[in-house]
Amino acid sequence: MLNNTAEFNSYELSVLFGEDNLLNFTEQTNCKGVSTDTRTITKGNCFIALKGENQDGHQRIIESFEKGASFAIANNEWINDNTDLIKSKPIIIVNDTLNALGQLANFHRRKFNCDILAVGGSNGKTTTKEIIAHVLSGKLKVLKTAENFNNQIGVPLTLLQLDDTIEAAIIEIGTNEPGEISILSSIVEPTHGLITNIGREHLEKLIDLDGVEMEETFLFGHLKKHNGYAFINLDDQRLKKYFNFLDKRIGYGSDPSADIVADIKLNPSLQPIINIKYDTSSLEINLKTIGYGTAYSAIAAFSVAYHFGLPVDLIKQRLESFSHTSEHSYGRMLLEKITDFVLINDCYNANPDSMALSLKVLESYNNNGKKYAILGDMLELGESAKNEHIEILKSASMIADFVLVYGHFMLIAKNELNLENIHHFEDKNILFDFLLNLIGADDVILVKGSRGMKMEEIIKKLKDYVK
Repeated sequence: MLNNTAEFNSYELSVLFGEDNLLNFTEQTNCKGVSTDTRTITKGNCFIALKGENQDGHQRIIESFEKGASFAIANNEWINDNTDLIKSKPIIIVNDTLNALGQLANFHRRKFNCDILAVGGSNGKTTTKEIIAHVLSGKLKVLKTAENFNNQIGVPLTLLQLDDTIEAAIIEIGTNEPGEISILSSIVEPTHGLITNIGREHLEKLIDLDGVEMEETFLFGHLKKHNGYAFINLDDQRLKKYFNFLDKRIGYGSDPSADIVADIKLNPSLQPIINIKYDTSSLEINLKTIGYGTAYSAIAAFSVAYHFGLPVDLIKQRLESFSHTSEHSYGRMLLEKITDFVLINDCYNANPDSMALSLKVLESYNNNGKKYAILGDMLELGESAKNEHIEILKSASMIADFVLVYGHFMLIAKNELNLENIHHFEDKNILFDFLLNLIGADDVILVKGSRGMKMEEIIKKLKDYVK
């Protein structure tokens, strides 16, 4: 959990929530730190009881007081049903504890004048956030979103970590339904914003690319309204049109008219070489990562860091020192040598655009052996799921010698196409055994799928097998 030491006194709380909603409070009732998890709560914290799909934090309110919580925040219906339990305990009554968490975070955020960059977009926002934070950390004290805690819980808990030492905060904001970016933008109140791209994400609720664009660009709308600064990917045709809409902006991409003009090539090891032109100067950046995805993120990071006034030689050094790590066996475009074959570990997540980018990397890899695409379902695509999986498998079948697929939608697409080099498996163990009978020297294997498909289990099996 994201621990913090954000402080709130009784006066601030009465302003936020209304004096009548503070039960059993005195002028001395305050807190240091906001917690949503009794497992990590410390004495003097405020405990917010969040209600999730599987657990209800209201069931932990008494435990929070036993562990030293200064007060708790609870939904009014729980209070009405449990008056005997709370007795003289200090409680703040709200209509929605999730909203209350956001209110606390926004109130805390307003105490600080540091630059706050919100990073949104369909693909690559976590990597972009990580690279930007890595570069800025070469000169500034930076707060960044941990992992991909980019929702209405993770974003507020990140903001609550702000303190007087922070010079810049890089906050990732995500969405899977209409309205979330608007809510998160209002909580964060960013001074700067960046949208990586508009792609086919969460189509189950966002419906189509128009819906994705409308949702993601709420961030630009917020910046426009509050005189914020935008970084615009001019290679994305849906984002490019906002360049003239926004008053304070930097455009970046391959477009010659961009403020930051960049060209990407991959070396034989698939590592990006980026040539960047800025003002009247240029430089070459050689990344340690592989594939096009991190190259796009690096160009965005250069644009942000240059705008923030970092020396160009420091930006170059920081970009060239950035590398991905593999967590829980899944990674973001990691190239791993395993005995005599190569593994492209891109299990972190998947949608049609990121899947296509990964297949492009597989296609670009120069090897003498065979190529394998091991692909899991792309989730949350709604009515477009069937067609999107068909299109991906068409591409995969032309790039890979063997396409091994897992999942319901992959089966539908495989049956629709009926191509000889596509094989579907109901069980990952059977898929793995099939793969072992095929792979040989100088082969390359791409593994990718949505987070819920847990394709990293195949990665782990491969690594365990060759130990």
